[in-house]
Amino acid sequence: MKMLKHLKIYSIVFVVFFSLIASLFPSASAVKVGQGQLKMEFDSAAAQQIVEPLGSPIYIPIKVSYLVSGVFAPFVAKLFSSRGIPVMIELSIEDAPKWCTAVITPGVISTDVSTSYRSTNATLVISVNENAPAFMQSKVRIKMHARPLQGFLFEVGEVEFSDEVPFTPGYSPVISFTTPQGNFKEISPGSTAKFNINIENLGNAKTEVTFKILSHPKGWSPNIISAVVLGAKNLGEETTMTVPFVVQPPYNFGYHNERQSFQVSLTPAYYRDPTLVGREYVLTFVVQNRGFSLPGFEITFVFLAIIIAMYISRRKNL
Repeated sequence: MKMLKHLKIYSIVFVVFFSLIASLFPSASAVKVGQGQLKMEFDSAAAQQIVEPLGSPIYIPIKVSYLVSGVFAPFVAKLFSSRGIPVMIELSIEDAPKWCTAVITPGVISTDVSTSYRSTNATLVISVNENAPAFMQSKVRIKMHARPLQGFLFEVGEVEFSDEVPFTPGYSPVISFTTPQGNFKEISPGSTAKFNINIENLGNAKTEVTFKILSHPKGWSPNIISAVVLGAKNLGEETTMTVPFVVQPPYNFGYHNERQSFQVSLTPAYYRDPTLVGREYVLTFVVQNRGFSLPGFEITFVFLAIIIAMYISRRKNL
């Protein structure tokens, strides 16, 4: 016990002595008498939030902890603590997906020097763009660097440590569409108006687009497919498709000069979960039905005319 007490006293004297010399000769070379250690923890509940593409970012609280280890660690820690000298820790983003913007703040934090972990807080901010793959877990890698603690002829070595924070992008239900042949057609009775709708998936996952005819004038026959599935560009899939919208006007005997408008809705949704729906888009089409139509039994007159012609021809031959 006496020897242990003497050893502690000598150790303290040693540290104090070299600390005193350090203040007089700061340029002298140092011997490493301790080593820093780092660890990181994050708020798992905050990291489980879905990050909406092009939407608001999520904020994930992070706790960074530091301690000093080594034979002389207790005396070194006590020395720096008594002087009020903290350890400075630099935080940076080491790696993140290219479609992700990650920022950690503040960039430099500090905590007390101790042989047990002392913690301080920071915040990781994550946002993603439209190229983020929907519902595929990704990670941001954070780098921590604790600067060395230096005195004369001794120092606590610097330390670097990296850790990952997982996050999940959400779904972006965005489509674009065009009608290259316009939204107006004039046709004659008995013919059909056809409009092509070119659709492109701009979202970040395979998308199902449903179609619905919102107006159906009496006697007219509009028709369109109920739904199509478009691939996602970020997955290397086909993202475009052409969908025809066809209108058949009424066919009644007499002259026609009728105009009707038709509204068709397009609604994108995540193909694996139809409850994840985007905004509804509405297209308007106008069809002009102009011309004269014969009654439906005109073919009968054709046959009768043929029969009469044959009868007259036969009579002449007799």
